[in-house]
Amino acid sequence: MQSSSEQLPDKVQDAALKPVSQQWRRRDTTLIAGIWAITAVALALLSVAAHVSAEFPGDEGLAVLIQKISFPPLVHFIEFSSDANWPAPAAYAALAIILVLVVARQLSAAIAAVVASFGADLANVTLNALVARPRPHDVHIHVVANLGLHSFPSGHVTHVITFYGFLLYLTFRFAREHPRWTPLLWVVRVICLYFLIFIGPARVLEGEHWPSDVLGSYLLASLMLVVAIALYHLLLMGFARLRDWLAMRRLRSGPNQLA
Repeated sequence: MQSSSEQLPDKVQDAALKPVSQQWRRRDTTLIAGIWAITAVALALLSVAAHVSAEFPGDEGLAVLIQKISFPPLVHFIEFSSDANWPAPAAYAALAIILVLVVARQLSAAIAAVVASFGADLANVTLNALVARPRPHDVHIHVVANLGLHSFPSGHVTHVITFYGFLLYLTFRFAREHPRWTPLLWVVRVICLYFLIFIGPARVLEGEHWPSDVLGSYLLASLMLVVAIALYHLLLMGFARLRDWLAMRRLRSGPNQLA
């Protein structure tokens, strides 16, 4: 004997399950929004503390520990993640990737990538000016160059975590929609993971930031990454509705044109 759910037509079953899926989507959205709010509060508190204190307890000790890495090939390997993300090369790379997304007709991803790159940079510059924390100096760590500006949060780290984090997210999204792209997507994933893993240690290794600066960057980048991903999905829905509306309009105007 068939169960009552098996006897229902597919459309009826879909209608019955739809409220449950919507409920889960609301739960997921509420959970993500709650985590986002907690992260924002943590960033605000850390920013106030960084404004008051030039360094936190443990900053120097952890920086010295990271700078004990002295094997030249490893040092160069780690520091390349920083060198490749100075403002000029980072901007050129972002613009090139955004252009590729536009050519690939991934307009929603391209627009969200703009926010994940230049939007994150703007947020970092704004917070950096407000906190106005001096860079490490006159301490027992090696500093590659005296860059000026301020230290909290790190622009390199904020840009990389947000932008390459968003690209990493896109690779999993595109893998489901475009299986033929899988080999290329794996190359992109490896590049993204390299930058994501090493950019934080690299900035401390070069003596340009305290570990707490990097922590602030991770928090800010997490907030911006969620914004970029949310914008991407909103754009997908918006463009889908626009296409449906245009298709319905063409269907309705078809008989009149024929007449």
